[in-house]
Amino acid sequence: MTEFLLNMVERIGNNKEFWSGEKKEGSRNDGKKEKVGSTNIRNMAVLANNADCYEELKLFVEYKIAKGNGWDRKFDGDKVFGNIILECMEKIYEKCENEREALKNISKFFGYLYWKVCAIEKGKTAR
Repeated sequence: MTEFLLNMVERIGNNKEFWSGEKKEGSRNDGKKEKVGSTNIRNMAVLANNADCYEELKLFVEYKIAKGNGWDRKFDGDKVFGNIILECMEKIYEKCENEREALKNISKFFGYLYWKVCAIEKGKTAR
């Protein structure tokens, strides 16, 4: 599972343009340079660990997409960042035997992503 999570994180982390905070076309907030930062990702790790169920966490990500603040920015083609995260969460959920295990692994995913984003923000990515 760890390798699976790290591969997803690596794929998401490779979009340097997104993580640099540069405004992309199609963002709902065209006048602002809103981005998802490392603190936001770290908070998601804590929320996943403390969530009562998977659907609760999924609903919260959907709320974040609707609210904006970078979660609604284009990430991969026409897909927005928040939807990419929901896809990753769903893949993790499907690989787990129960909800508690899924939430634990989703929390790890966000923790690994936090490390990656911190490295990108500091300009010290390994690859």
